Amino acid sequence: MAFGHEDLQPTAAIRGNLQFTRSGLVTATYFINPLGYGLRKASDKYDVKMAHHSLVTNLPGGSLLLGIQARLNTVDVLTKMVEGVDIDECDDYADEVVASYERVKSIVPQTRIFLLTIPVGASNSGISALSRLWRGSTSTIDAAALSRADLDEYDEKAKSVLSRIGGEFEPVPVPAAMFQWLWEHYLTRGAGGDPVAPTRVGALDDATSAVFGSAALDEGARTDGNRRIRPSFIPVIKVVQPESEYQPSYQAMLTPRSFPYGGMTFPGGSEFLNVLEGLEGVNVDWGMRVSTKTAEQVTKNNELSLRRLGEQMDQRDQEVSFAQNSLMSKAQMLSEYNNHFEANSGESEVSFTTVIAVGGFTREMTIDAVNAIKRRYKRFQVDMTTPVGAQVDLWSMLVPGSPPRRAFDDFAHIVPSDMWAGFVPFTSSQIGDDSGPVIGVNLLSGNFEPIHFGIMEAALHDLSASFAVTGELGSGKSYFLKLMAVLVHDMGGQFLAIDRSQVGEWEHFASSIDNAVIIDLADPTVSLDPLRLFEPRVAGERALDSILPLLDLSPTSGAGAAASNLLSQRGIHEHGIKSLLDLFHVVRKLREVPGGEDEYADLASRLGTVIERVPVLFDSSLPPLRLDAAATVVRSHNLALPTAEELTTPHLYNRLPLTKRLGTALYELVGVAAREAFLSDNGRFGLLVGDEAHHFTQTQVGSAVTSDFSRDGRKHLAAIGLASHDPATDFQGAAHNLIPNRFVFRQRDETLARNSLEWLGVDLQQAPYLLQILRDETSPPVGAGRQVPDERRGEMFMRDALNRIGRGKVLGPARADRAAAITSTPNSAAALARRPVAP
Repeated sequence: MAFGHEDLQPTAAIRGNLQFTRSGLVTATYFINPLGYGLRKASDKYDVKMAHHSLVTNLPGGSLLLGIQARLNTVDVLTKMVEGVDIDECDDYADEVVASYERVKSIVPQTRIFLLTIPVGASNSGISALSRLWRGSTSTIDAAALSRADLDEYDEKAKSVLSRIGGEFEPVPVPAAMFQWLWEHYLTRGAGGDPVAPTRVGALDDATSAVFGSAALDEGARTDGNRRIRPSFIPVIKVVQPESEYQPSYQAMLTPRSFPYGGMTFPGGSEFLNVLEGLEGVNVDWGMRVSTKTAEQVTKNNELSLRRLGEQMDQRDQEVSFAQNSLMSKAQMLSEYNNHFEANSGESEVSFTTVIAVGGFTREMTIDAVNAIKRRYKRFQVDMTTPVGAQVDLWSMLVPGSPPRRAFDDFAHIVPSDMWAGFVPFTSSQIGDDSGPVIGVNLLSGNFEPIHFGIMEAALHDLSASFAVTGELGSGKSYFLKLMAVLVHDMGGQFLAIDRSQVGEWEHFASSIDNAVIIDLADPTVSLDPLRLFEPRVAGERALDSILPLLDLSPTSGAGAAASNLLSQRGIHEHGIKSLLDLFHVVRKLREVPGGEDEYADLASRLGTVIERVPVLFDSSLPPLRLDAAATVVRSHNLALPTAEELTTPHLYNRLPLTKRLGTALYELVGVAAREAFLSDNGRFGLLVGDEAHHFTQTQVGSAVTSDFSRDGRKHLAAIGLASHDPATDFQGAAHNLIPNRFVFRQRDETLARNSLEWLGVDLQQAPYLLQILRDETSPPVGAGRQVPDERRGEMFMRDALNRIGRGKVLGPARADRAAAITSTPNSAAALARRPVAP
């Protein structure tokens, strides 16, 4: 039998998010913001469950929950990418946005729109007054004739329900156009031609009425004329639109026949709607219609049922049969069920009907997807069925405002509200920010949504933009650091990167940026002398921070105290000290003055051991470093630097050779210089990039730099980006507690992989399988050459600023020239030939 759209579309009139149906029901529909779920810890997931418990216990009977898979609006992606950026002033980023937009379109990402429809009125009140507005047999309402008082009454009822639910889901009224879009989406489900969802409320939506297209729903696809299969036994609906240019849609409705007898474990075993993502070639929507009863109603009904069971058992007490055992089993279950509600007074009973709608281009494609879904549900011990003869009735359940049909009750299930809350239907695996450049795509959700990382917008949302990266050699850490650096540059910011590579990969990358400055600390063209680099009020303190550890001196005794006195503001002014070379000359003079010979002689001899070795500090003919260039790369490959173990082990640190002390002092000075330049209100975003994280986290000065960028970067438009192989050793203190954005690339060593996931925030006791995914299934090298295929490069785990954890793939720059610059690794000779001269 074919059903016309007039039999299934209940809408008589629409006013904003209010829907008036032919049966006299009035509903209100809202966008629901799903709660972050993904790979979060079990404690966080219990918070999500409690939010759903509050939701279901306060919903009126007949409420409809929807999860609609839709084509992502790429215009929204474009809008998010340019938010907060002056495109007219950032030509490079404009080119990147256009290229990214085209790339996102080619990926064809999907999204899931979550909706909640609640009944807010019936025909016995406001509708009776409206009944005079019905026009003939078409059952339509003149929306313009509805009074504001009527509309306000329904709005108040809806607000009362939402107030009881709470604000975790951030409900937003849908535009009137949403009802028309839903109808068109249902008619074309999986067959192409799906319009972009109106996810933004428009100015004129308050008075917009929908126009619903015509269609015929052919249950059993009888018009296909397949005589080999009886049409009545084909659980498929063929949706035909006579006036549409698109081909018919073949759809099938699944519903749970039974759930596990022993219950479903939360978390990990009850989230049965999460398995619907990632099916290729088809569209999968779900809907759930719910009604609740209070604990008092349930206990009364249970007492009545128990009394009836007792009477039946009395009637069969002399009978020897299996029926007696069955009655005893039912009585025991009913008693346990009743005890649950007596012990939990805040509980309620939920009756719910779930429909999973699958649509595709062909009947075979749809049936294959249905079988794939059934196989997935076997792991949950959920038996799914596609009931013949009830397909259209179940199809109609996803249409807001549909009147109750027999199939809704036939396939309903009853559970306590705390068990229903474990289904957590309104959840998302989304990661990243609400705006900013697209850095990759989401792999965990299965819909390949773009991942935005609003590194320059974070400050406006009172969030830290700092980030940290971990992974093994060749996993993509440096690639990602360069990606973020070039995006900051293209958006009008500046960056300073410390390049430890022998081949100068950052130098090669910076050569693609106009007016980039390259500095080699072993062959300097600029000075890092803190007395010349910083303002007089802080120059002495910065010099002490660098000189005292370098000379192995304490600031309060002997030569260290003498240096502290000379580098105080009074000492600098009194002795006319303007550089470290001046300091050396002053110390040599003071060692001849009676009374302080020993301290100054010791200080002079210590300074004498380094003055020739570190021209970047003591050569006064070099101009001081100026961090006003858009891109600055500091090469430190010729510096000897201590290992993380040497920095954290006291006896090894005390035995550090002079060369490593020099390297540490210069490394820290670069970070301090970036802090002074970037953590100032100069109106320009600044990013400090360090590929050797332990030098910024394990020393006193480096830890202070990391802490300042992490704490105060959002106030001054600045951030720090760090990379390491082992987060358990290197990401301590501020790097662990204050850097919110974390990325984990491939790590095949089991200990380091475990450390990385724990640093990310994953509970490996709850999800031990993630360890194997990180080690073996994240950008895995394959083949004889052990190379990573291009399509698998950049896979990673991510934790965003909202503590959501997911899995994604870094795409890199969309511009071909930028991608080539950060991908290729030069040789040393070529890098030296290209080196720009610093000012």
